[in-house]
Amino acid sequence: MNAPDALPSGEVAALRHDLRTPVNHIVGYCELLLEEAADDADDRRRAALRAALDAARDVLAQIEAALPATGKTVTPSAIEALRTRMSEPHDRILAAMDVLHPAGTATPPSGFGADVAKVRHATGRLLAVQRPTTVSAAAPTATASAPASVEGTARGRILVVDDVAENRDVLLRHLVRQGYEVASAADGVTALAMAHASSFDLMLLDVRMPGIDGKEVLTRIKHDPVTRDLPVVMISAADELETIAGCIEAGADDFLPKPFDPILLRARVSASVEKKRLRDMEVDYLRQVDRVVEAAVAVEQGRYLPGGLAEVGRRDDAIGRLARVFDTMVAGVKAREERLSGQVTMLRREIDEAKQGTSETATAELDAGTLLPGALFGERYTIIRVVGRGGMGTVYKAHDRELAEDIAIKLLRPDTMRGDPTMVERFKSEIRLARRISHTNVVRTHDFGEAEGAYYVTMEYVEGITLRDLIDLRRTLSPAATLGIARQLAASLAVAHEQGVIHRDIKPQNLLLDAAGVLKVMDFGIATLADRTSTITQAGMVVGTPAYMAPEQLLAETVDARSDLYAVGVVLYECLTGELPHQALNSISLIAKVLHQIPRSPHERNGEVPVLLSSLVMRLLSRDATDRPDSAATLGELLAQLD
Repeated sequence: MNAPDALPSGEVAALRHDLRTPVNHIVGYCELLLEEAADDADDRRRAALRAALDAARDVLAQIEAALPATGKTVTPSAIEALRTRMSEPHDRILAAMDVLHPAGTATPPSGFGADVAKVRHATGRLLAVQRPTTVSAAAPTATASAPASVEGTARGRILVVDDVAENRDVLLRHLVRQGYEVASAADGVTALAMAHASSFDLMLLDVRMPGIDGKEVLTRIKHDPVTRDLPVVMISAADELETIAGCIEAGADDFLPKPFDPILLRARVSASVEKKRLRDMEVDYLRQVDRVVEAAVAVEQGRYLPGGLAEVGRRDDAIGRLARVFDTMVAGVKAREERLSGQVTMLRREIDEAKQGTSETATAELDAGTLLPGALFGERYTIIRVVGRGGMGTVYKAHDRELAEDIAIKLLRPDTMRGDPTMVERFKSEIRLARRISHTNVVRTHDFGEAEGAYYVTMEYVEGITLRDLIDLRRTLSPAATLGIARQLAASLAVAHEQGVIHRDIKPQNLLLDAAGVLKVMDFGIATLADRTSTITQAGMVVGTPAYMAPEQLLAETVDARSDLYAVGVVLYECLTGELPHQALNSISLIAKVLHQIPRSPHERNGEVPVLLSSLVMRLLSRDATDRPDSAATLGELLAQLD
């Protein structure tokens, strides 16, 4: 229970602070002078300074015992007793200063004598400290000082904030000696303005200051996006546990009590500056990561220009290497896109020329069909015209009255379904599998049904010309146009194969080209899942067009994605040469040639075909599937490398 005349805890804390402040000055200046006297031949100076430091520490011990931070009742009589006990070390400090610079002699404006005078002045304040009537400090008497630093590159920039000039001076001199650039402020308002306007690596901040105190300055620093990463070390004679905890909770990185130990100050400052350096590196790194992400978004939106990450690419770290690789890849992709654009442009030109050469006889043959234009089929589809015929039926352009859009209908020949109950299941399977494939270069399949005694398949309608018609009209296509077809065909098959679907009937008749030169793969109706054996195909039955079949398909063996790639090779061979690689009068002869003969290369048949393109086509035609590219995606990469 407290004595009746016990001092309030706030008053005790203020008195403790006011007494420790001059001790801080004594210790600080004596430490500085002792460092300067390290090489001095006069041992008396060093001895006097050590004596003063010992006396100052005795005073500090007396203060700690009489005015502890917590847990002890303090009365006015205890303060008077403390004052009496401090008299003896007080006199020892003054005696030591007289050895260094006798009292009464002129005090120089700077240097050793000026520092001795500052110690003598601080010592005189020890016994002059009175019980505070309020806890508030006096008004500020100084403003920001100009930065001070040693010659050469500073180890970091530090802002010292303290309303007492001597405190700022001691810290500044310690820090400058350690190689830091130092600026100072005498009040919180000035400190906040300086921190916001300039870049510092550390703030050393006093707690008790007039106006805005240190804790409020700390809070504002940590809530401002511009300054929140600035490390702040509180340095104060107000070292009560409550004060320390409050500062740490507000965001302080550390707390140093006054008087401070120079070695501890050096360690805390060095650690905090290094922390700021690492944080700056992290922030800069994340900023560069954001630039790479923005570049990736720009690529996706078609806005990125090669070289946009050149500045980031000059960094010698992981993000720099990533930026360089990214830029190189984008430049490569853009070059490939430009090549593809040129190839498609050439393809469009050849399509236009082919259309102009279409004879009226051919047109008349296409316009003839089982269903006449204007006829209503299945009470839903209005027939517009015939667009093509194949081994399994006729394809019409029709208008879907329910969806109000034009579509294509493949009307299957009656004998296709007759006598084979598995065929219906096969075409239902076609729809299920085809719907799994969604790609620009694949004709979308809609539905399978039966109407008016006939089975039919509905699909996306594409206005264009089949590759079969284009080859028949042009005989050969240019290497550029062929590459435009090949790259699109590889892209469509890569998507289908990823879904586990093998086409098994790639041929010019199933490849449609629209007016823009965009390839559309049709008729996935005889595809099977790559990872299961078909249960609806009769044993020994091969499905597809023999001239475009891979050897394993002709022999009714297991087929996979590489079987489709063989067919791609036949298609490209025909585009470049106007002929099939193997020609025979019947299937038996064809199989024999495929298994035992190597065709002449496209370059041998047509000297305008580049050797690299010719070699890739021959690789696709390899009898052994393992010698072909392992996937359509790989084929796409190989094609992209060709001009």
